[in-house]
Amino acid sequence: MSDKLIKKLNDKISSNKTAIGFIEAEIPKYEETIGEFTEITIPIENKIISVTSSINSLQQQIVSVATSAYNVGCGTTTGASTVYPDTVKTHSENVNSSSYDGFDPFGGQTSSVLSSSNVGFGTFLVFTQTDSSQTGLGTLYGTIQSCFRTPCTGSDCVDYNSQIASLQSQIVTLRDQLPSEITKVNSIRNEKKNAEIERYGQKRGVAALKQRNIEMESAINTIKSI
Repeated sequence: MSDKLIKKLNDKISSNKTAIGFIEAEIPKYEETIGEFTEITIPIENKIISVTSSINSLQQQIVSVATSAYNVGCGTTTGASTVYPDTVKTHSENVNSSSYDGFDPFGGQTSSVLSSSNVGFGTFLVFTQTDSSQTGLGTLYGTIQSCFRTPCTGSDCVDYNSQIASLQSQIVTLRDQLPSEITKVNSIRNEKKNAEIERYGQKRGVAALKQRNIEMESAINTIKSI
């Protein structure tokens, strides 16, 4: 009787191995599709990184001008504010990983600033102006256009204020470029995620079959030892 039972288990193991082979042969097709989506978004994401970098460079220039103005007596700490960088963050979850085959595909959620090292990876992008979760770039003093201390003159302060206003105007123009680009990326990433979910389903199936084989092989060894 035990030999018959062992044969049944071995037959199931063999059948599972055949199924695993078929499934694993399909996974590269999903990888190819995911790669095609990624190739489309990477140039757009690189543009987003470049625009965001330009915005933050201008933000840093504002801090520099404001500091120079304050050092000669223009502006006051009353009404001063911290200048924070703009960020575009990429949000990801387990299903984005090509190696994940666990039980929580939509867990493991993380977010990180979009950079050259993570372009194309993740589920969606989020743009945040003056992101206070980041380290501040410096201080923008209040009432820069007015002279509060020597050795400044009123005309100096007006000039500093005009420089800051010009930089702020450039930032507005650059910020206006980002929403449409992010919408494009998120639309494509949504379809990429669907392919990643399909890939995950295949990998979870393989993992489940392999686990069943381990369990049945253990049972066979136990039966043989009785």
